[in-house]
Amino acid sequence: MKFHKNFLIYWSIIYLLIAFVGRFASSKKEIFPFFRWSLYSKTPNTLHHAYILVEKIGDSTLTKPTDIRDLYDHHHINSVNMNVIVQNFYQDVKNKGDYSESNIFKTLSEDSTFVLYETTVDLSVEAYKSSMISNEILTFKNSNFYFE
Repeated sequence: MKFHKNFLIYWSIIYLLIAFVGRFASSKKEIFPFFRWSLYSKTPNTLHHAYILVEKIGDSTLTKPTDIRDLYDHHHINSVNMNVIVQNFYQDVKNKGDYSESNIFKTLSEDSTFVLYETTVDLSVEAYKSSMISNEILTFKNSNFYFE
């Protein structure tokens, strides 16, 4: 049993030494698998997430607004990649960039109608779901953008 106790103590000391050496000797202030010193200090307290609800695709009107990630049969893009496309479109709109050439229009036709929403959640409170706020940012209808 003495070997296991000593092994644990020695390994802990070596682990901490590598972490401290990485903190002061590495350009990134860490040696990857050991420590990430700034993990929690750089984590934001608020989470902003965008999503798109589609009301009309081409000539067909949907019975209820549907999340674009759920329309796999139409655009044939998996939900992870579609989420990246939506987040990039949201960043372009937020930064007032050129979003008319966005990948979102390669998945939906020009006759489509959709609404871009932003959900904000405050993660610093214990009941964070109660702090959820959804805002309508942009509506695309009849090949025109309408800001809310």
